[in-house]
Amino acid sequence: MRKAIAAFTAISAFLAASSVLASAEDRSSLITTTISPTFTVTIPLSVKVPFNSTVTDFGSVVLDTARLESDKCVVVTLESDNTLDNTSDASKTIPYGIHDKKDDSVFTSAKYLSEGDKTDLTINISQDDWNQAAAGEYEDTMIFHIQYADK
Repeated sequence: MRKAIAAFTAISAFLAASSVLASAEDRSSLITTTISPTFTVTIPLSVKVPFNSTVTDFGSVVLDTARLESDKCVVVTLESDNTLDNTSDASKTIPYGIHDKKDDSVFTSAKYLSEGDKTDLTINISQDDWNQAAAGEYEDTMIFHIQYADK
């Protein structure tokens, strides 16, 4: 009888352990992190345009560093009236254009997607505009707007 009780006890213990295993639930853990987008853009600095120079290197707009979301980009837009103004007589001006050096198109804005993307720029003044310009000092200020935007 003792053997039967011991066998019954062993079988009962086995069945109890099996039922615990059968009722076990899967559990999961979620690990998350957030990385904020960051970027650094370099824009051209001030430049002195030599008299009678029809094309002058202006520097580059460069996306120096970038950690962007996959559906985003950096947009750089140039705001300018494209006119050099005589500092002592505002009625005297010299028109100019900012161009993409690669294809000589007028630069107004560009999208940058990856670190190292850049646009080399030139300042273009026609020889006719130089010929018509009055003597004096000329200047203009332009603004580069930099935005984190959808592609």
